[in-house]
Amino acid sequence: MASLAGSLLAVILVQSAPEPQAPPIPIAVLQSGQRVECVEAEAGDREFQTPYGLFRSPTNPVEKVVDGAQQAKDLRKLRSAGVLDDFTWLHDLSTAGQLRELSMACLEVLAQDHQNTYPYELLESWGRKLDPVPAKLDRDKRISWLWKRVTGKDFTLAVLAGAKLREEVSQSSQAQNERVVSIRQLRSAIRSKSIVQRRVACLVAGQQREFTMRELLLETSIADKLDPVRCAAAEGTHQIHAHSARQYWVRNLAQGSGAHRDAAAWNLGHFGGADALNALIHVLAAWEHKPPERFRFADRTIWVVHRSDRSAGDLGGYNPEKLEVDFRHLSPDLEFLDLGSTFTVTRYGESLHILILEALDTWAGEKTDRDTAAWITWYLEVWLPSRA
Repeated sequence: MASLAGSLLAVILVQSAPEPQAPPIPIAVLQSGQRVECVEAEAGDREFQTPYGLFRSPTNPVEKVVDGAQQAKDLRKLRSAGVLDDFTWLHDLSTAGQLRELSMACLEVLAQDHQNTYPYELLESWGRKLDPVPAKLDRDKRISWLWKRVTGKDFTLAVLAGAKLREEVSQSSQAQNERVVSIRQLRSAIRSKSIVQRRVACLVAGQQREFTMRELLLETSIADKLDPVRCAAAEGTHQIHAHSARQYWVRNLAQGSGAHRDAAAWNLGHFGGADALNALIHVLAAWEHKPPERFRFADRTIWVVHRSDRSAGDLGGYNPEKLEVDFRHLSPDLEFLDLGSTFTVTRYGESLHILILEALDTWAGEKTDRDTAAWITWYLEVWLPSRA
């Protein structure tokens, strides 16, 4: 009996014992209200160390420092309870300046969904603001120091360094040797097994305007199976040569096959610019037409066919050594849509239809809630007359 009483008392004591106190997480609250986790900081500081590098804020000084431990704990509990989805959890951690907790959360999300680009984008947004390079290091060694960290094994440090690296490299046409990552290094990284290295290499190649890497990035922008890499390649190739990137994506959207068409729609919505609208709308106009139908739309003949063009993803036309290839699609005053009197569109299914509508909303910069008919009406009655 005494043994039972002792066991019950032990259970009661365990249940009533307070939870262990979490170690403090110092959060610097800036004058603007922005929050940034710090190693230490004081009111009035205009730069301070964070767990991942120096944060500089010359016009937005620290107002106070608070403990963010309970906030990090509460957000994790809400995520575990299903109140917050992954996107909101990561967004809230970033807004709260919870850098170490954000790093751990990004790894957890990616472990469940390696195709998610949002963790990369959030960490990269912080990487641009933080300087991890030792202050004593010479300026001409900063690029090599950052690249070495990109190729390291620590995920968070590599992503953050990659974002900073992209900010600091020079365009290749104006480059100083010490201010660029070599083409050899970039090509090697793009072919590595590391998603981080491949993504950073695509973005840095674009920032450096490495024209000789255009074909590699074009192919990667529609064919890579990993969204974080594919999206980075699209952004990189857009920076290198926006016109040829758009033409390649339009051709693949209209006549390509499978996932290439999906990727092309996404790329055009994000990086196609104003001229992407015409192609997206013309492919959308073919949605309710069955092959082998021809119809008139906006003073153009659209021909809907069954088969994809197997050569849509071919990069031969971008290879200057293949002189027999028609290079008109690279002419800056021509669009792929205008190369012939008939625009050919391969029949497509519901998934691509949805992606085209999403790409149009991305192009517009807002969620328009327009369906196919509404977009076509707007294009014919509002957009085209405004361009006349």
